[in-house]
Parts: sequence; structure tokens; C-alpha cells
Amino acid sequence: MIFFVWATFVALSNLPTRIEALQCLRCSDTFEPRLCNRIEACNKGEVCGVRLYRTDNGDTSFWTGCMSSLDCTKTVNRTVINSKRDGSSHIPGVVLCTECCVGDLCNSEGCGAVGYPTSRGPLCYDCRDIHAPHDCHKIAPCSSNEKCLVEERTVFGQRYFTSRCEHGQTCESLALYPSAFGRRRAVGDKCHQCCHGDLCNNNCNLANGVTASSTAQTVRSTTSAPVSSNVAFFAKTTLVSSSGRIIFNQTSVNIGGGYNAGSGLFTCPHAGIYMFAFGIDSHGYSVQTYLTRNGRAVGVAAITDPKMSSIDDSSTAFAVLRLNTNDEVVVQRDGSQDPNNGFFAGWQISPLDIDAVAFTVALNTSSYSSSQIPFNSVTYDNRGSYQSINHSFTALESGLYVIGLTGEQTRGQYGDLGIQINGNTGLNTFADSEGIHSDSSASLAVFNLNSGDNVRGAGSHFVGYRGTTTFSAYKVSNRSMPAFTALLSSDTSSTNIVFNDVIVNTHHDYDHLTGEFTCSVPGTYLFTWNAVTNGHSLRTRLVIQIKGGSHIDALDIVGEENKGDEYDSSTGVFIYSLNSGDTVRIVKITGTVEGGYSSFSGWMLF
Repeated sequence: MIFFVWATFVALSNLPTRIEALQCLRCSDTFEPRLCNRIEACNKGEVCGVRLYRTDNGDTSFWTGCMSSLDCTKTVNRTVINSKRDGSSHIPGVVLCTECCVGDLCNSEGCGAVGYPTSRGPLCYDCRDIHAPHDCHKIAPCSSNEKCLVEERTVFGQRYFTSRCEHGQTCESLALYPSAFGRRRAVGDKCHQCCHGDLCNNNCNLANGVTASSTAQTVRSTTSAPVSSNVAFFAKTTLVSSSGRIIFNQTSVNIGGGYNAGSGLFTCPHAGIYMFAFGIDSHGYSVQTYLTRNGRAVGVAAITDPKMSSIDDSSTAFAVLRLNTNDEVVVQRDGSQDPNNGFFAGWQISPLDIDAVAFTVALNTSSYSSSQIPFNSVTYDNRGSYQSINHSFTALESGLYVIGLTGEQTRGQYGDLGIQINGNTGLNTFADSEGIHSDSSASLAVFNLNSGDNVRGAGSHFVGYRGTTTFSAYKVSNRSMPAFTALLSSDTSSTNIVFNDVIVNTHHDYDHLTGEFTCSVPGTYLFTWNAVTNGHSLRTRLVIQIKGGSHIDALDIVGEENKGDEYDSSTGVFIYSLNSGDTVRIVKITGTVEGGYSSFSGWMLF
């Protein structure tokens, strides 16, 4: 979650009150913020800061580091910039500009200085022979043909870790044949691991690496997960712990055993790339929630903001993350208000495969003039698939792709939020804010893309500093799996909602005449739907009919507007294991569903 605030103009009224362990650039005197090669972890209540200052001898320079969020609102003419937290050294000077942001390394730009280039290699930890990978506080920009490396060795009985940039081909060759390049490792070594993505080489985990005795066959086996390593969970309804953790305490699927319904904690059972979805709803009051990994906010949030005490509102967020074994993921409340209900879902996209297309990016700008959303902050990008220079990604291979888009409007702004493929809208939803209140919208669906197809998020005036405007995608490893996406072409108040405009239907399991999906291949499936209403209180539900058996009311989502010219959007996600003949559909409980903005999608996970 990233946002910038100009100290002399904008107050930090929207700054989160709970910010955990941000990684910020830390330099006291640098020509450009992006040239800083040291980082620090912020304390609670701190954000990343950039200050442009003029020293007493007339030179201008930049200070970067963690700073109190309260300092971002102060207009200063002269200050003392402490280069250490204890104030033991300082630089006297005149502060010309102060900007603050929230997000790892977000203070690489600011106060007129440009940030990291849009086309570049990863930023990697760069330390030699330290006691633990996470003790490294130095980084280096790598070339585009390099990856991040972390490795371990034993000297005098002590374990030491090294992190650095490594050429991609060398990295792969060393993994397969560690002695071929004169690097036969000591018996005490534990791992030798490469990854692609900013700051990814801070964990030397045996489960993710290749040991000295590994063979080429062992390495290849990590690219296709056996059935026993499948991971997926879904839980709904909410309790809130004293620490603000949201506990979704009714679990319907927990394959892999990673989710704990008593604590609300997902503990990763198998290293890999995962996608998470979570949603909340509230009645008459605003609720702010965000996703954390190992206690750190990852940069996506779901925020409700009903305009009246009698109105319902809901919000949904998505994130693609790379997890190591035993990493912990939870949904956290920010503030004091608790949601009424909600859901939390997660599933493994693939094991740690460097070739997997998977990313989440967020909007990090206070305003933009284009009709295309300029997502410019990378939360995670496994393959460098997202192209910041044109704010899109291009499919390198034909196949099925899951695409998620979220957006928030505020202060009376409204408009379409669309997934565009080759310039044409593939799926649309709508966000409509009123007065001082905000409104969010989200869509998640599977698409069949050809090699070279270009995908981007479209929409104007979306908010870019709260983690609520994001773009996620990943490639489904098996394009022959059952999958469908269908749109609602016209308004309906019928109980059974028939999404009649089919754009994907690989096994023809979805019937556009009845609105039902009938399972033909047993397995675990994910279903997601988006419902927009205009001037109504809307509640929709996903219903599963077990063949020859029970009827399951799986999940309700709500949205509400009380004026005929105002819209509200709600999005649900549900995971369940089906057998042949089981059916799934979406029904309306109350209200009217708006055509042109509502959709239904599903695909087999495994």
C-alpha cells in the first residue's frame, strides 16, 4: 500500500493508523533517493520519507528514511535532519520539500526526483557472510538478466549467509550442477536459492532451495506440484481478536491444512506462489482492513464506507504473494470498527517456479489524467510480467489467465472499472462515491488469452494511496481445466440470475440459458461473481446443489444504494470441492442486478 503526501498542502487524514515493518531507503546525504543502497525497517507509526534540503554551504541533497507520520503534516522552514534515530549526528539545513509514502522502498522517488526505471532488473539484498539473511540492510540494483541469490555456508562450525545479484543462467546452472563452476559447497551448506523479484532473497529456506545432493530430476520435480501438495482454503464470517486480527471462523475447505479457524491464521504448508482474496461488509459505518504476511502489510486493503447509518457496504481485495514454508498470512483490522461479515480465501497458484506469470501491482499516485490506470507500485511480480512503462502486461504464451482488478473512488467521483484486452473491455464494473464517502469495486475472472494479447486496467479518478486500487494476474498452469466467465447483458430482478453473455467456457459446463455450472470433472473449484445495483438494496448468494443430495447456501454478498441514479458493487469468492453432476449458480435474495456490470466466473484449481 503506497501513497504520497506533500507536506505543505495535504494532511494525512487517510494515513493508516497501523503500519507494520515497512522497508524504507535510509541515507542521510544522497544525490538522488534511488541511489541510496541501504534500507531500514520502520517502527509502528512511521512511514517512508523523502526530504530535499539545502545545507548551510548551499548544496542541495536528499535525506531518505523512516519518519513519524505526524511529521508529514508539518510545514518547516528550517530543521535538523537526524541521520540516526538517536539523534547522535545531524545535518543542519533548510528543508525545501517533504514527501511521505507507505510501501517498501517507496521513497526511492519524491520531491521532484524520479524513482526506479520502469524497465530494470530486481533490487536484491547484497551482504556477505552474515548470521541470518534478514540481518542484511544493504541492497543493490541488478541487471535485467540477473536474479537475486541467497546461499549458506558453514565456516568453523558457524552458519553464514550471503545475498547478492547472480546471472540468471549461472544461477540455474549452479542449482543443477553446483560443482561445474568451481563451487562445490561444503557439507554444512544448507541451500543455494535464486528468485526473481525485489528483495526476495531474504530467506534461505531448505524447502525452497536445492541441496548439494540434489539431482537434475529433483529440480525438475519442483515445477509441478504433486497432488499431496495442493493448497486451498475458504472461510467466512468474522470475529476480531484483541490485536485486531480478523478471524474467519467457519471453514468450508482447508486442503493442505494451512488455515486455522480458531486464530484466523494461514500458515503456508508448502512454499510457492499463492493468491489471496478477502472481503468484508459493514452496516452504517466504515471499516478498514488489510492483508499481512509475517506481520507486515503487503499493500492491499479492503475498505467499506457506507454513506448513511442505514446503508450496507462491502469491499473485496486480491493479492498474489510468494510464500515460504511457515510464512503466516492474516487479515488485519485497521482502526476500531469491526466488520459485520466477510470471507477469506487462498490457493496455491504454483510451486516456486521462476517461469510462472504472477503479479500484483498497485496505484501509487494521487492523480492521473489518463483513462488507463497507471499502476506503478509492484507488490509482487514473479517474472517481471507487468510493464510499468505502459501500465499493462502482455501474455507471452496462449492459455487461461486469472485477472483481478480493484478500484476505489472518493469525494463524489464515479466511473467504470474495466479489464481491457487489446483495447477492448473484457469485463466491467462500477464504483460510485458520494460526498466525503468512498466506494470500491472489484472483479475477478478467468480469460483465454492468445500470445501477444495486451491486458490493462481502465478507469479514471481512482484513488492511489490506500492499497484499494490494484491489478493482479496469473497464468493457469493447465489450460485444459474447466473454466468459464459469463456476463449479465441486461438488468434482472429474477431470483435465478442468468449470466447470458459467455466469453470463456472451456468444457461447456456453464449453461447460458439456465445460468448454471454443472461439474463434469471432479475437483476443487473457485467461483467468483460481481453484482452491481442501481438504487436498490442488493443481496446475492452462491448456491451449490449436490447431485442427489443437499442444497448449500455457500456465501452471501451485499451492496446497497437508496437513490435511483447511484450504484454500488459487491464481489464474492468461494472455493469448494465438487463431484460430477454437482451444480453451482448465483441467485438474487433482494434487489435488482444491473446488466453490463455484473459477471460470474469459475475455474478448477486442481
